[in-house]
Amino acid sequence: MTNQEDKPANRKKMLHWLGSWRRRVVRWWSHWRRPKPQCVGLVLSGGAVRGIAHIGVLQVLEEAGIPIGCIVGVSAGSLVGAGYAAGLSPSELEQMAMRLRWKHISRVSRPRLGLLDISPLEDYIDEAFGPGLTFSDLRIPFAAVATDIVASELVVLREGPIAPAVRASCSVPTIFSPARLNGRLLVDGGVLNNLPVSVAWDMGADYVIAVDLLPRGALSREPRHLMEMLTATIYTLMQATHFEADQASCLITPRVVHLSLTDFSNATALLEAGRAAARVALPQLLYDLHMADIH
Repeated sequence: MTNQEDKPANRKKMLHWLGSWRRRVVRWWSHWRRPKPQCVGLVLSGGAVRGIAHIGVLQVLEEAGIPIGCIVGVSAGSLVGAGYAAGLSPSELEQMAMRLRWKHISRVSRPRLGLLDISPLEDYIDEAFGPGLTFSDLRIPFAAVATDIVASELVVLREGPIAPAVRASCSVPTIFSPARLNGRLLVDGGVLNNLPVSVAWDMGADYVIAVDLLPRGALSREPRHLMEMLTATIYTLMQATHFEADQASCLITPRVVHLSLTDFSNATALLEAGRAAARVALPQLLYDLHMADIH
């Protein structure tokens, strides 16, 4: 009787195994019959000092051998993106981030259209990335995104010198003075779109990785002075401009909500937050890009 009783159980196990095997083959076939993405776009959001987390993401992507075909950057994302597009390695960008302070990229100005003058950022970029660097000099196609505050239009900068374009993209309104470029008065692109995934698609990407540094959540503490209050207010408003997040093929959101938007002493924690988030996304990324199988 024991052998007779075992037969249905064995048959059930065999059918379960065959079903599992069939689902695996179907999944494998449906995945590998899709064409391999030819141009991976990378969209880097704004986030002030939290932009350092972008470097941690880049470190993981580069270690995994994921080729980046084009980059779109907003505000701090434009600074990191321009540096990587110019040929700086993630380790070189990390070294820059560990030394960077507000005094290197801004100075106090007579309040008119902004509390601080961010024009020193242009000198910093010329020194770090190469003097007079233009978009056509870049190793990877790159776009810096700004906002025409008069016309209320998103402006995608892809021609001319890099330094003034990045400065315009980083000009957080009221905190930094706006930039005058190509006959426009430009401020931070995050005012209208802090995660412009559509720009990467327009540049020819057929797979887009987006990194969001303004996740919703409570601040780690109350603002202590005017600058922190302005920063917290503006970036809270910018969270509402992340309406293109669901257009990304892969969305990476480092856990940075508890980290200050203005304190460079958090650089190590921000780098690790970027690495950790990228590692979580990596298996799916490799699978999507036909670089690995998911078992």
